[in-house]
Amino acid sequence: ILAPTPQFLNSTSSQGMIGESSEFASLITLITFGSFNIILTGDSQSAELQEAINNQPSGIDVLQVPHHGSKTGLNEEILDRIKPRLAVISVGKNNRYGHPAGEIMRLLADRGIRILRTDEDGEIEIISDGKEFLVKTTR
Repeated sequence: ILAPTPQFLNSTSSQGMIGESSEFASLITLITFGSFNIILTGDSQSAELQEAINNQPSGIDVLQVPHHGSKTGLNEEILDRIKPRLAVISVGKNNRYGHPAGEIMRLLADRGIRILRTDEDGEIEIISDGKEFLVKTTR
């Protein structure tokens, strides 16, 4: 579990409880299997994710894009630090929030990161043997 760190939780939630301040404290999990790494970010925002990855290695295989691709979930610094090979965005079709944000899509595309979205690709399954990974979608 990379986040929330005690420091981040204390600075964003006066009662010290996850979820007290909307999306300010989501669980961020790093799953490692052999040399395969995936970061699951929930509804985290860029400040929490930035703090969570500070001491983590770069070269993440898969990034679950925070908060359905909201413009406040990622920034250039985060992407340049972790260098994901694949970005997965869990998002509903024609959602009222306009997710994923165009800015996030451009950040990912400008870095040549492969993007899969549940609204376009259906269910996304990632399978790894600890060295490589493959992706299956329902569309």
